[in-house]
Amino acid sequence: MTRNTISRGWLAALLLATGGVFVGWFGPIQILLPAQAQALSGDLGKEALLALVTGIGAVASMIANPLWGLLSDRMSLVRPRRRPVVVAGVAIGAIGLVVLFLAPDPAWMIVGWVLVQLGLNGPFAALIAMIADRVPAERRGLVGSLFGIAQVAGVVLGTAVAVAFEESVVGYLAIAVAVPLLCAAIALLPELRIANATPDAARISPERRGIREVLATVRPTATFSWAWIIRLLVNLVNALVLVYLYYFLADGVGLDDPGTWVLVLTLGNVVLTAIAAGVGGVWSDRLARRKVFVVAGGVSLALGAALFAAFPVLPIVLVGSLLVAIGWGLYVSVDVAIITQALPSDRSTGSMLGIANIASAAPQALAPLIAAPIVTGLGGYPVLYAVTGAVALLAIACLPRLHQVA
Repeated sequence: MTRNTISRGWLAALLLATGGVFVGWFGPIQILLPAQAQALSGDLGKEALLALVTGIGAVASMIANPLWGLLSDRMSLVRPRRRPVVVAGVAIGAIGLVVLFLAPDPAWMIVGWVLVQLGLNGPFAALIAMIADRVPAERRGLVGSLFGIAQVAGVVLGTAVAVAFEESVVGYLAIAVAVPLLCAAIALLPELRIANATPDAARISPERRGIREVLATVRPTATFSWAWIIRLLVNLVNALVLVYLYYFLADGVGLDDPGTWVLVLTLGNVVLTAIAAGVGGVWSDRLARRKVFVVAGGVSLALGAALFAAFPVLPIVLVGSLLVAIGWGLYVSVDVAIITQALPSDRSTGSMLGIANIASAAPQALAPLIAAPIVTGLGGYPVLYAVTGAVALLAIACLPRLHQVA
């Protein structure tokens, strides 16, 4: 593929769709699910219900993402063909959001959120595979950082929609409309022909006809495995910060309007995350180095979590939130570049990236399981955020094992 193959139109469509997926995920996670859990929890308790709903949803996500990736690889045996996965996944996700709007009890909350997770993992798996299909390795720092910025922008937009509808379930309907609209452009663009495949990828031979041939290449290497572990740990840090942020601001900091402050913090975060990711992506491409940005990001995440733990007052929480945003942005700037560089074969791009995306989805299940017992009886929010900082430092400690990545 030549440099000009990455057209501005395709890149814009990719970023809009990425933002749409994260609107569908984080509007509910940040605001709507906690508010709905508070209304429907009864004797179970809001923290426990939120942990149950998000945990089951995350398990569904971990199953769905590699299956969607495998399906997209099977459809791409002759040439990359990811668009049908985007369309089908968005449709299922929108149905799940409508179910959440109608949910009368916790059981239907679980059904709705599982459908959202099953569905939206389809476009997410397909979109990151499109980057591996189209973008040369030497440009994946920039494109990967833009991909990360789009995710954060989706978090902000989803949170803003939820707040605009006063944290009510009507927000689910608004998001159910927004997600398909944001994904429409990438779904309507023509598929990439094999003649434009990336120069670092072998052409897909027409003889390979079945899923068995795809599965034969799904063999994680040591480099891929360590990249997966680091991705899991850093995403766990982000999930631990976000999962009970609404409750932390209400119960730990003592704010009367936690939903509005979640939006304020998220807006501030998106600016710094975008700046950090953009600068990091450009410089990581220029320097041809990735690990140093993970180190800087991990240190910043750990410092931000430490401030949350030690000083649960609004001004310090604001500073901690900004440090978390910078750290997350620096990591995001190289995440896609690292994971795609660690792929063992271009023949199983979607499948392997689906496995890689488990490291993004699993923290949604792990975070509530870790956080709920800590918040309710093992030291509260100070211990929760101390653990969060320790996880960030553990990710840095794994970096020396990430061979073949500079």
